[in-house]
Amino acid sequence: MALKRALNLVTIRGAPLPRQLEVARAAGYDGVGLWVSEVDAVGGAETVAAMLREQRLVPAELCFVAGWMYAEEGQLARVRAQARHVFQVAQTLGCECVVACAATERGDITDATRDFADLCALAQPFGVSVALEFIGAAQQVKDLRTAWQIVDTAGAPNGGLLLDTFHFHKGGSELADLEQVRADRMLMVHISDCPEIPRQDLEDRHRIFPGAGVIPLEPIVAALVDKGYRGCLSLELFNEQYWAAEPYLVANEGMRSLRHAGL
Repeated sequence: MALKRALNLVTIRGAPLPRQLEVARAAGYDGVGLWVSEVDAVGGAETVAAMLREQRLVPAELCFVAGWMYAEEGQLARVRAQARHVFQVAQTLGCECVVACAATERGDITDATRDFADLCALAQPFGVSVALEFIGAAQQVKDLRTAWQIVDTAGAPNGGLLLDTFHFHKGGSELADLEQVRADRMLMVHISDCPEIPRQDLEDRHRIFPGAGVIPLEPIVAALVDKGYRGCLSLELFNEQYWAAEPYLVANEGMRSLRHAGL
């Protein structure tokens, strides 16, 4: 079963948002991954929602909520206010999935689970789901096993996982780790590849087109599909060389590489 493909717009961040949406549509993507800072900068969610309708694109994901895990008491009001804004933007856009980045520092996993449950509860009145993204360079929540422990224990009906193949590789996750994950809790998959560099030296700037590197993308996606995943594959590349190139050429090559890699 073919999965829908989205273009996370950070991949062509050198272009203004209206041009990014035109490019995504022209290159054949079903949807886009939006960034709340970009939405705010062009006039807000209603303006961008109109742009999406014009281009017939689905808002596949909204990036992102941060600072919520292990937030200190004095930071909570600010963090919660920022999170509400992101959830409100998602609701107005008609975007069901909001990305929540895990903390990069270490803490009590029980606290992380409570914090995620609280974040999901905050999102629930807005009708959006929260996708926990583990970060490969993090000290603690760096792999699929740890992230799934948080999501599963939190038990939030609108909480789930985001699997980013770059972080999956860098953080040391393995295909066997997917066995414990429920397909209905996998909310989003970010796709990128990377060159053969020691994992400890990998940075986001090393992300490259699917199939051009060493990450076993097809087995990862096949395992998810076998479990029942029917969501979206979102191409997300933080590559300065791509940012400097013509946006349509990057988006088109991204689509070609997804297809060539069997995705």
